[in-house]
Amino acid sequence: MQRPSKSVRKCARTHRNGWRNGRASGYKMDMSSSEPKEFPMDDVTGDGIAREQAPDTEALADASQPEAGDPSPAAVAAAKAASARMTVAYLRETSPTWDRTRFRKVMERKIDPAVLQPIAHRRAVLRHFAPQPLHGSYGGQAHAGASGPGLVTADTLAISPAYGAVLHNLARETKPRLILEDGAGFGISSMYLATALRGQEGGTLLSFEISPDYASTAQASVALIDPGSRVVQGDFAGFPRHLAGTAQVGFAFIDAMHERDSLLRSFKTLMGWMAPKSMIVVDDLSYSESAREGFRAMMRMEYHDFVCIVNQRFGILIKG
Repeated sequence: MQRPSKSVRKCARTHRNGWRNGRASGYKMDMSSSEPKEFPMDDVTGDGIAREQAPDTEALADASQPEAGDPSPAAVAAAKAASARMTVAYLRETSPTWDRTRFRKVMERKIDPAVLQPIAHRRAVLRHFAPQPLHGSYGGQAHAGASGPGLVTADTLAISPAYGAVLHNLARETKPRLILEDGAGFGISSMYLATALRGQEGGTLLSFEISPDYASTAQASVALIDPGSRVVQGDFAGFPRHLAGTAQVGFAFIDAMHERDSLLRSFKTLMGWMAPKSMIVVDDLSYSESAREGFRAMMRMEYHDFVCIVNQRFGILIKG
């Protein structure tokens, strides 16, 4: 299974082309007033847009700060960029348990700095690793960063502190017994997910990474949080072989190859395994029109009761 996006994350951020030419009929959506103009969302539906009030940015200050011990320029810049309240586009709101108020409260919940400290330390350690060759499953795409063409670093593969905090909060709120991750990279996102399982008796993270080198690094990362969680080197589509027949997935994070067919393959493989109350997060919708079309197709299947998009990046699908 190919995984192109993490290594080209900087490039991906520039391709915010919107959801042009796509309509998900029947979904009412709205955005906060800080919707970036270069990524228009209003043509997803033909409905009018009701805009959220843009409140004081202090509400997100804690979640958007760099992790303690992570004063790198990249972390500071990411925190500064996230200090403006994240926008949310609500596409479906038929859940009996989730509404806008709850979602916003969960997304912006303050996290104990002690929880984030091991992740910050791991980031710092990974920055000392030499750039690694881009894995062949990335289809020959070259990373255009400072490390040189065809090379990746922890900073280009890892989720930022601001989005990591959102991921942690959403996963923790679902109280999952089992979390699945499609695309571990070097394991920073895996660490956020593993911390969300703390206090959840019997909770387990099972992550998949196609690159053998990345997988071994990711396993070392997640073991710092939970030695019982695993990173499997292999295709995400094979996850059922690692589960008992009665297993139920409470939370899934799809962050692998960001194109329509690959996303839908992961999504459809998950469908028979998701718990009655569960959540799927799809990362990097801004990567390409193909990724956005994949998410639109997921919405049209109508498996989920609450659907939204955070900052034009995270696609959220909630059941129950």
